[in-house]
Amino acid sequence: MATFFKQIHDLRVDSDLKQKDIANMLKVNINTYPHWESGMYEIPIEVVDRLSKFYNCSIDYLTGLSNKRGSFNNDFDREKMFIRIKRLRKESHLSQAEIGNILDFGQMNYCRYETGKILIPFLKLYLIAKKFNVSLDYLMGKTEDKKIMAH
Repeated sequence: MATFFKQIHDLRVDSDLKQKDIANMLKVNINTYPHWESGMYEIPIEVVDRLSKFYNCSIDYLTGLSNKRGSFNNDFDREKMFIRIKRLRKESHLSQAEIGNILDFGQMNYCRYETGKILIPFLKLYLIAKKFNVSLDYLMGKTEDKKIMAH
């Protein structure tokens, strides 16, 4: 099990909750949540935000990017995310085609993510955070600090 999915599983188990409890809290079909927890289905970005709030932890902690629990009360901000992934690309002196190729997204998809035409899938945002060593909480507009909390 990948670190990200293991952490979601471990947080649930540590809270003495069943998968159906989390599915009910998220208001999703009881059969959907286990697929997210196992990594079989792509977990929506909004669900990741809700899980971090539920477990009172940062998204970096929830995904295993950080061992420090931390927590941010700010909501996921789509507009900030679009601006921040564009800024990150420009700070790295990369074109959309270059970053699309580096991350295996393709230029067209990356362009759509950056301009907000489509919402970037969470696992692709996770790849950006890992590649450029920046906080998912920052990319999602929950904090102004780019740094992942030190381990």
